[in-house]
Amino acid sequence: MTGTKIPGAMTREMIMVHTAFRREFGLMPELIRDVAEGDRERAGIVADHVGMIGGILHHHHSGEDRVLWPHLLQRCPEELAPLVHSMEEHHDRIGNLGSQLAKTVDAWRADADTVSRDAAADLLDQLLPVLHEHLGTEEQRVLPLVEKHITGDEWDGMVAESAASTPPEMLPLALGMMMYEGDPSAVQDALDNIPAEVRAVVAEQAPAAYAAYAQRVYGTSTPRLS
Repeated sequence: MTGTKIPGAMTREMIMVHTAFRREFGLMPELIRDVAEGDRERAGIVADHVGMIGGILHHHHSGEDRVLWPHLLQRCPEELAPLVHSMEEHHDRIGNLGSQLAKTVDAWRADADTVSRDAAADLLDQLLPVLHEHLGTEEQRVLPLVEKHITGDEWDGMVAESAASTPPEMLPLALGMMMYEGDPSAVQDALDNIPAEVRAVVAEQAPAAYAAYAQRVYGTSTPRLS
């Protein structure tokens, strides 16, 4: 049931997104621990980054919960049944740790103290194994079901809805973040789901937007790959 998608296209798109999550979350503990005590300006930059990436992850999971899981539960309940409990558990653990992280980062932002800084980094150390397990399980066991049971139109609708709900000024950065390590075919699919009237501008701006953002956050326009 691939609709407008060639076989493997939806998997490529999802892996592109997952790769960005692995990279950005994977770099966070070191990023936080490197902030000097009392450096409120730097703490604010890093805290904004953690909040933005956490929000993108939450938005991503919400889209899956709204579109993918209901269709899969309806169309392949027996194939999906063994995965439901573990995937729900992952979402709960990621959500709980993410909420704790957001509160801790907010506290750290206020005075850039080492206690809150180290607590935030420690929470990320707990979050990363769960996130990696979740993304890996999704790629290995859920995406084959998506390729089989979700139409291309349904997939494109989910992606387009996500793009439409992203503030226009954020689209180039969000896309550039995905493009940084993305398969060219997956990048083109993502571009195709951006409204036609802004597609060319966003595509042109995206790499530069992420490069400038990475320079501010990481001190380099080419952060370490996932």
